[in-house]
Amino acid sequence: MKRKEKAKVLAGLIVACIALGCGMTDPVRRDLANYVNQGILNIAELEQKSLQRYASVTGPNYTTDEKVYEALKDYVVPLYKRFLDGLMQIRPETDDVKKLHRIYIIGAEQLHEGFKEKMYGIELQNEAVILSANTKIERGAAENVKWREELFTLADKHGLAKEEKKGKLLEWWNRIWE
Repeated sequence: MKRKEKAKVLAGLIVACIALGCGMTDPVRRDLANYVNQGILNIAELEQKSLQRYASVTGPNYTTDEKVYEALKDYVVPLYKRFLDGLMQIRPETDDVKKLHRIYIIGAEQLHEGFKEKMYGIELQNEAVILSANTKIERGAAENVKWREELFTLADKHGLAKEEKKGKLLEWWNRIWE
């Protein structure tokens, strides 16, 4: 999905609110809309590209440890580090959005550490290190799923999400993790 398409889907959080005639007087609603549209959207492509590259050499796409190592070293780790750095720069204003954002940071940190550890494990040809890295990657992915679910819950609670928009955002998110 192109960046413009993602922007349209996520911008739908604000458009849905405006179309329904609701104002942005709710500070959480305003903060959440800004968080998604001016924060997450600016860095989402880095995460998407990193995860797609990782998926292209793992699971059913696995061929050799060398290919996994090269992908981690040359693409996944550097791109995900840029994403994590961008994520750390986002500063939500309200407690609800700060709590939501913290979940994303925890997941992203675990993923990044897992990617680096997996690269190291492949270097050492140490299966225990690789298995530990895979556990971190799985935990990070689980935290990111939790973030997504809580994002939708918070958006619903504050009148920002319509089912149609949630479906498109879920479709986009699931495509990243395929």
